[in-house]
Amino acid sequence: MMFDRIRVYDAGRFHDVDLPDWYHEANRLSETEHVDWHRAFERVLDCEYTLLTEEGQLGAGLEIRFWPSEMQGILVLIETPLAIVEQVVILNPTDWLPFLTKYLAPLMASSAQFASATMLARIGNALIARARHGDGSHMDRETGESRIDLDTDWKRRRAERLRAAAERRCEGGPA
Repeated sequence: MMFDRIRVYDAGRFHDVDLPDWYHEANRLSETEHVDWHRAFERVLDCEYTLLTEEGQLGAGLEIRFWPSEMQGILVLIETPLAIVEQVVILNPTDWLPFLTKYLAPLMASSAQFASATMLARIGNALIARARHGDGSHMDRETGESRIDLDTDWKRRRAERLRAAAERRCEGGPA
């Protein structure tokens, strides 16, 4: 995803501005010198990022990083493993805590709750599959569901479709 503007948080308000020069430089480093996107920001902002969420959690999906640059402000990057969701620059350090508590904390909490719910669903599926079919390689590693149950469900749906098709043929055929 390509951005042509960046959001700035200032005194409790958001506004969009053109991308700053350091952003273009990070983009150039990433594309031409094949520097990791996050490391490119570290180089141009002259600071390391801090990760506020679990990195690469499949269930949660959101990763929130921030770079506290003394010269450029605080860059906050909210992304999924597939795309950037939002990028915000906080120019005044006194705005960091209000931004964190009002916007990032609720986002991180809901992301963590979603990850917990997803993990509990996987655990529940695995327990049900084990109780129904015993230990074995029939459990899907990603979902915890039983492949035996999935195959049975597929066969049941297929049989229902065949019965429905046969009934349609009988109803619409010659008398």
